[in-house]
Amino acid sequence: MKHRTFFYGLTRLMLAVGIVATAAVLLLARAQMQACFGCDYPDVLGLPANVVGAGLGVALALVGLVWMLRIFFRGRRGDQPPAWRYRDR
Repeated sequence: MKHRTFFYGLTRLMLAVGIVATAAVLLLARAQMQACFGCDYPDVLGLPANVVGAGLGVALALVGLVWMLRIFFRGRRGDQPPAWRYRDR
């Protein structure tokens, strides 16, 4: 790919922001799940609420990252014409 458009760099930047944000969620979730002695969290599905909340946040962040990667790798590149304009003559 020699002729990259302006949006090529922006796409890479958005992907990097998504990866950094997912890593931040993983680190913050780990910190939130630390044992808290003297804290009385209510139980949700038999688990403390902080564990359920952190697990839900991690799951949503991972789904979002996988979705971004799916869009990135399945999309067309900047030097390829749209499929509806291509004709094989």
